[in-house]
Amino acid sequence: MPEVRKSKHLLEIGSFFQSETIDSPVAHLLQDIKQRKNLQITLTEALNKMGLGQYSNEISLGEINEKNEIKLIAQKAAIISKLKNKLPSLLNFFRESGFPLKGIHLKVTPKAASIQLSRNTAEIELIPMTAVKTSKKAWEDLLHDLEIDSPVHQAVKALLKKIN
Repeated sequence: MPEVRKSKHLLEIGSFFQSETIDSPVAHLLQDIKQRKNLQITLTEALNKMGLGQYSNEISLGEINEKNEIKLIAQKAAIISKLKNKLPSLLNFFRESGFPLKGIHLKVTPKAASIQLSRNTAEIELIPMTAVKTSKKAWEDLLHDLEIDSPVHQAVKALLKKIN
């Protein structure tokens, strides 16, 4: 994650929620999330192209370091073994897709320490829906208590648009 430096300029709280603000920590987080999502999509496409698509739900992205190297994690050593043979092709596929990766590291995760991956990615629920509904309601309640012309009101309104 990029280092966020302290600024001498005062920022309104609303600017933290605006993804257009380049120096916003929230903007950096959103950018990292989008990059990881695009990497996962590219990984799935590459595995399908190489005839290893059946393993796409069993391989997850790990660390992405400053040297433009990523770590792929799987629970089974057999999957890692098959990926080792395809690393040059996989790296080339990432580069052709617009990711300037310099290396890929493979890691086997012990079953006890890993999260059971679903067979269908649509079944993976990162945040319980009750938590989403509760937090959304809290943001909506806050929105009604704020002055319409305030930057915080605009920021919370923008955040609610992203949640929907």
